[in-house]
Amino acid sequence: MFKLLLISKYLRRKLAPLFAAVAVMLCTAMVIIVMSVMGGFLNEFRRSAHNLTGDVVVQGPFQGFAGYEQIIADIENLPEVAVATPLIDAVALANFGDDAKPVRVQGVDMAKLDAIVGYRNTLVWSKEDLIKHTHPPDNDRGRAFTQKITRDHPADPSLTADYHRDDPMGLPEAIIGIEVNPYQHRDDQGQYSLRASWAGARLPLTVVPITQGGTLGTLEPKRRELLVVNEFKSGLYDIDGQFIFMPFGTLQKMLDMEPKEGLTDFDPETGRGGEKTLIPGRANRLVIKAAPDADVNDVKDKVQNIVAAAYADRPLAAVPRAATWEEIHGQILSAVENEKGLVTFLFGIIGLVAVVMVATTFYMIVLEKTRDIGVLRAIGASRGGIMGLFLGYGLAIGLVGSLTGLALAVGVVTHLNEIQEFIANTFGWRMWNPQTYFFDRIPDEINYTEAWRVVAGAILSSVIGATLPAWIAGRLKPVDALRYE
Repeated sequence: MFKLLLISKYLRRKLAPLFAAVAVMLCTAMVIIVMSVMGGFLNEFRRSAHNLTGDVVVQGPFQGFAGYEQIIADIENLPEVAVATPLIDAVALANFGDDAKPVRVQGVDMAKLDAIVGYRNTLVWSKEDLIKHTHPPDNDRGRAFTQKITRDHPADPSLTADYHRDDPMGLPEAIIGIEVNPYQHRDDQGQYSLRASWAGARLPLTVVPITQGGTLGTLEPKRRELLVVNEFKSGLYDIDGQFIFMPFGTLQKMLDMEPKEGLTDFDPETGRGGEKTLIPGRANRLVIKAAPDADVNDVKDKVQNIVAAAYADRPLAAVPRAATWEEIHGQILSAVENEKGLVTFLFGIIGLVAVVMVATTFYMIVLEKTRDIGVLRAIGASRGGIMGLFLGYGLAIGLVGSLTGLALAVGVVTHLNEIQEFIANTFGWRMWNPQTYFFDRIPDEINYTEAWRVVAGAILSSVIGATLPAWIAGRLKPVDALRYE
């Protein structure tokens, strides 16, 4: 009982322990804030990467592979798979007015893409924004144009439709990354301008077809205009600054990868060949969404088995490889994870200041309270009891400091963007410039599991810091302690 009374007395009446508690509080808050911000970065990257990749992707050669229709059908028969769709990933040249820009263009079924990754959640402009930006005339043609650019899933019109250069109604539709547009820039608040949007405008796109053997052959570049119906913002600069989504059939035709009739090779020795045959279409990727309760790695293995079975009669062909979304973006995710670990480690070392502060404070208390220790020993207190007194004192300081630090960290992290706006408006300094960093808001998520681990570490550090002074106090002999000046 005397231990609790003395600990309470020392905490309330001594200023030095409060400094130690403040040191523990600041170190705890500092580590939690750093871990939360860096962890928020990692979570943003992971969400963005997953949102536009799907759970599992089958990657084939750049020129594509045939037979994807049957592979897709077999994959969708798996109970672990919810949706699967073919995709074509190619390099193209986009012309924004007089500005030419190399881009990556992906042809895909937009409805299935939405079912897999929910791409509509990444669209920047609402239907009201698009109508305001394009100012369509109030007639049948204007209303048709409005319906075209604001439909939920852009659909490819007839590929054989004739159209005039001044008539966008017959153009295939496309969605471009918000940073693909060279005239689009963020303002001081990190927002994009509707006036600079390319939505509703024509976008000439040039691609170079590639043969099934992976060569250019005699194929000439193909150029086609697209109608940009919206812009998307995924959260990954590499995607938002390069990618254009368009209908699968349109890109397949432009790259000369669509199913078509051809002639078999002529054999001069037998005089046979030259008969009409169907050349199958090609895709170079398959995008897959796993069922809700399915393990992604298990889905990847089963998909790979299906792909390998489809190539069993083609031993010389390169078998497309299945990979999870984490494996595809493993390089950037690993880099961010390593940065988080490094920064947390460095600030954890700085957090050792709390241990030193507690040890120093308690050593001074032991020196100051030597006579009191002698009195306690003289009336029967054991060495273990004296040590327990100071260890309990350290535990109390750790509890007070770490819990206060946790509360401070939660308050700072959850209001970090508001704090930044206050500092910017008051002092004209912005610690987070949305024009420089890709995310327009500072990540403000707290991982409470990690936060409580930091709190436990701070409490343990406080007890460790009090151990040596407690041992010194316990070793004091009553006679020597009472004679101490």
